[in-house]
Amino acid sequence: MSSEISVIGHRGMPTKFPDNSLPGFVAAARICDRVELDIRRSLDGKLVLSHDPTIGGLSVNDTPWSVLAEIDLGQGVKPCLFDEALAALPDTPVLIEVKNSPADPGYEADSRLALEAASRTRPFDAIISFNWESVERVRHYFPDVATGLNVGGLGDLGDAVSRCLDGGHRYLVPDVDLLMTAGGVAPPGVETFVWSSQRFHDFASGLDELVSFGVSGIITDDPESTRALIRSLP
Repeated sequence: MSSEISVIGHRGMPTKFPDNSLPGFVAAARICDRVELDIRRSLDGKLVLSHDPTIGGLSVNDTPWSVLAEIDLGQGVKPCLFDEALAALPDTPVLIEVKNSPADPGYEADSRLALEAASRTRPFDAIISFNWESVERVRHYFPDVATGLNVGGLGDLGDAVSRCLDGGHRYLVPDVDLLMTAGGVAPPGVETFVWSSQRFHDFASGLDELVSFGVSGIITDDPESTRALIRSLP
């Protein structure tokens, strides 16, 4: 069973490179089965990779790409665009997390960000988000694009499972603590990819249990250690 668990680089490989950066994605692709990234929209409409609403103290949605592109994320690495990431990962499946929370600046009630991202996906990519309405609109307008629902630690896992099954979403993406607390088994016909805000050690302490739950993949900040741990299981 353990050999079937996918390793997914969370925002690339943050243990060695800045989040959502091209060097991190390229490094993760050498180790991982998939990578995960986050997209937002800049002032001039570019799809920019960023987990947070700000980069270098500048609000992504209020700043043109020409300015964002010059910010040093660390190690001399600059931000990148969604299209640049896809081009750098020609054979690596990507989980594209659409950042479109009503609480964030730049929120798009019409889900344009998700729909635009979906229009650029390859057959092996997927659109995921905590904004389930955005994901459901992708299912409606792009039925051939794989989709998934993110669930935070305080979310309703049962509701997410029901929506995945009813809405045809291929992936369930819950916080690992939520899944462990619920003692949930991965629903049939849906692949479950767990993630953690507490980085790698959460998985190290409960990987056997995750295997027993039928988890399909682990979204991890430390893909090298996670891969080694999975390989060490019987």
